[in-house]
Amino acid sequence: MAKIEKVCLQEIPEQIYVDDKTTNTITVIADISFHSLDIKLEMEYQLYLFVYDVHGSSDIPVLISNWDESKVHRVVSEQQSDDFLCKKRILISSLHQKDNKMTVVKSMTLNLGKITKNTSVYEKKFEVFATLIPAIDRASSRSEVFISKLAF
Repeated sequence: MAKIEKVCLQEIPEQIYVDDKTTNTITVIADISFHSLDIKLEMEYQLYLFVYDVHGSSDIPVLISNWDESKVHRVVSEQQSDDFLCKKRILISSLHQKDNKMTVVKSMTLNLGKITKNTSVYEKKFEVFATLIPAIDRASSRSEVFISKLAF
């Protein structure tokens, strides 16, 4: 199975603009190494990149993997839950990989909206969560939430 060796930003922005009109672009780099069986079987993966704003400690990401429809939910570890800011999905293949390594460079756009005048926020704590979902894996899904009345 392939492995994410490293996920990082090409350059950490000194400032991120907070308003309704300005977008902020970051470039995420993911270094991936393939197992020899990945190469032999010409495996395909979906690489998911999730960027979120961390409030306090990082929430625990729970992945519901379903190939190209995978979702991340979070288990909140403190009072405030983290905010997901953007998500990208990239199809990658081990086909034609000679040295068992691949680097994915992906631009991602963040739009943070306005912070109210009552708040004094001078910096934010962001994190990128990366995950690889192989073509041959388990598939999971959840229904929409539904409400039914109780009868007594």
